[in-house]
Amino acid sequence: MLKNIAIISIALLLAGCWGKSSLHSQVNLKNELLAYTQKYDKAQTLLVATYLNPIYQGEFISEFEGSDIFIISIYPANKLPKSITINSKNANFTKLDKDDKLTALTSVNLPWSSHYKADIQAQNTNILNLDITLDDNSTAKLQFQKIARSLYWHTR
Repeated sequence: MLKNIAIISIALLLAGCWGKSSLHSQVNLKNELLAYTQKYDKAQTLLVATYLNPIYQGEFISEFEGSDIFIISIYPANKLPKSITINSKNANFTKLDKDDKLTALTSVNLPWSSHYKADIQAQNTNILNLDITLDDNSTAKLQFQKIARSLYWHTR
């Protein structure tokens, strides 16, 4: 009897230590990205920006090296960004296709929005001020705390 209990206990221990599923990891990633996501919601415009650097590096690690990168979603899709600045410096921004791998990293999925990647050379500061001026001259001002890496999420 004692032998059977020991075998069952060891089997349960091994089953509990089995690797995490990919789905579970993706859910954790989306939850962690929410901590680095902010929204602007005024004048019939919804804008959601996510700071990617602290969280996800994985396959994009060479692209992230030496840069601060944001994914920006704008609803309605007919509103276009006129300029994007990070700490008062002009950022490069490009529109992403719906099937782009970076759009899968957005923590808030807005299917009727347009998605943009904004990047700038890494800033040596603790605060990133993201200013997005749209073609209707409205400006979204968002502030992000810059950290080197997430304390909770590790991709390796």
